[in-house]
Amino acid sequence: MTPLDPRTPVIVGAGQLNDRDHGSEPIALMTRCVEAALADTGAIGFANTVEAVRVVWGVWPYADPGRLVAERIGAKQASTTVTTVGGNQVYDLVNDTAARIANGQLNAAIVCSAETLRTRRSDRARGTTTTYLPERDQAAPDEVFGPHTPLSTDIEKAAGIETVVRFYAMAETALRHRLGESVEQHRSRIAELWARASAVAAGNPAAWSRDPRTATEIATESASNRPVSSPYPKLMTSNLNVDQGGAVVMCSVAAARAAGIPRDRWVFPWGGGSANDHWYPTNRWAFDESPAMRLASRGALANAHLDIDACELIDLYSCFPIAVQVAQRELGIDPARPFTITGGLTFAAGPLNSYCMLPLTRAVALLRQQPDATALLTGNGGMFTEHSAIVLAARPAAQPYRHTNAQADVDRLPRRADAEAPARAATLETYTVAFDREMQPERAVLACLDAAGSRHWANSTDPSTMTALLADDLCGQPVGLEPGADGVATAHLA
Repeated sequence: MTPLDPRTPVIVGAGQLNDRDHGSEPIALMTRCVEAALADTGAIGFANTVEAVRVVWGVWPYADPGRLVAERIGAKQASTTVTTVGGNQVYDLVNDTAARIANGQLNAAIVCSAETLRTRRSDRARGTTTTYLPERDQAAPDEVFGPHTPLSTDIEKAAGIETVVRFYAMAETALRHRLGESVEQHRSRIAELWARASAVAAGNPAAWSRDPRTATEIATESASNRPVSSPYPKLMTSNLNVDQGGAVVMCSVAAARAAGIPRDRWVFPWGGGSANDHWYPTNRWAFDESPAMRLASRGALANAHLDIDACELIDLYSCFPIAVQVAQRELGIDPARPFTITGGLTFAAGPLNSYCMLPLTRAVALLRQQPDATALLTGNGGMFTEHSAIVLAARPAAQPYRHTNAQADVDRLPRRADAEAPARAATLETYTVAFDREMQPERAVLACLDAAGSRHWANSTDPSTMTALLADDLCGQPVGLEPGADGVATAHLA
């Protein structure tokens, strides 16, 4: 066996926590996760060797959360990083950390995140306020990781797709049309898909919701499973109402040996990949495709010298059923295969940017139990915007760790041109009907293609139009558009 390069990156500790008591404070929760990950290494005093505390962005008021965590674990010398927004950021940050370790820039680092949206919502309902920790004046991280580009254009925001469930629901409608399924056939099929995720969560001790849900329960709208954006009821959407976090400890093989971390704690990143789809949905070729997802994941697999069938463990980003289905098609994954090791963002829970910490920590535990297995984990940020993937194993790879960005390949792919002028007649490409909390149809959001193939956004609040859109597949039908001052047309079915 070839001796390991001392700079080979390894994950040596992992910790995840669910805080079910109201009043969770994010730095305290994050710190507990980091402490759990440090304890998981089996080494004493490893925090003293940590050179970087790298935090995935969350909905909290801190400018430099890594500094607050570093102070609490006794790693005051550590540099700090905060990512920008995106469900891809956990794996992108882990891949970046692995690359820095491999090239000698870092010896030991912590990657962590936590969300406390359940506490924030409880505060609003109770009229209480969680006390956040003070930061020094003009606090700022040493590094901001990721782009700051807005995820939507002004017209897309006005149309309503900045609420991401609407975009994914429109992608789901587009796939239903592609497959030629009826509304009921489609609803039944994706409910069965999500019931499989619920079954995985039931067997995952770290999942937030472990009560198994049947496909019938998931598909049937009710007061506790209200419609959100057709065809999705609440049980097909991400569960943000959690206080949840996680952390991993990463270091070089040399640092792991020096600290005396047992070999059975080590999990190796084998390869990573990343890419962004054409940034704005207006310019994407199709709603139910993601070339960047394909290229990022296949890049990670190629860097690991594997194909998808060689990965025993898979966790596909599962914010909504369409994300899983697109990934299955783009990566050539048999739909019958398990697609999550956690239970996904509905049942394991979807704490915004933090979800990918859950499969990451879960994969570390499972790979330690299955030392001959490999795992592929994928992340997705925005509206099929940013994509990340990582391959892990409990044994070293035959080749050095490598990460690649496939952006140049994505950028060469066709994109829809911005419309030169408002259209008055178009073809209905896809749509969703958004509901209010009283379970009443609130607004239809439509994407329409003009004769030149450019995409136009439209809304309708007409009850008969929304009823027709809910009842049947109307994709491909002609639609009349009345241009609006904000760039969003009012749609009229022909």
